[in-house]
Amino acid sequence: MPYRTWTSKHKQTFGIKPEEDKRDHRTPPKPKAYYTQTKGMCRWCAKIIINPKTEEINMRKSWHSKCVEEYLFVYHQGEARKHIWERDAGYCAGCGCKCKKRRWHLDHINPLYEQKDVKDEDIDYSYWMPDNLQILCIDCHKEKTSKEATSRAEFRKGVRKKISPQSKRKYLR
Repeated sequence: MPYRTWTSKHKQTFGIKPEEDKRDHRTPPKPKAYYTQTKGMCRWCAKIIINPKTEEINMRKSWHSKCVEEYLFVYHQGEARKHIWERDAGYCAGCGCKCKKRRWHLDHINPLYEQKDVKDEDIDYSYWMPDNLQILCIDCHKEKTSKEATSRAEFRKGVRKKISPQSKRKYLR
């Protein structure tokens, strides 16, 4: 799955403490193991990395091969776009038209908005995985996004009507 290898362009973060949580719902939190200072432990799954030849802990690695592929897919949009373009052969999931190389949107089938107020430990990483992504032409993406925004607004209106006046202030911000 990886289309490029780890390069100097990627931020060096081994052993660096996590920044204060400034993320929005579009980016999942990094796993706790990501900020490890332990050599030989995977920064994605937090499992020990074993050298298959010697059966000992590999102190020179900090990622399993499969884990670095998942990480690049989730946190580097270019990787996700290349993978989904290749998987779907450039066809829109909405209308079936063949999209031009740079005239399409990568869409989350289940919207990321559903993960907005979820605690970090309860985040569902499947929202950022290939099974939840599709190619949409610009027109189909506008239409889908419009429907989702309308349904969210209707839901919020329904919630606001049912709450007490004291707690209403909290929702109106």
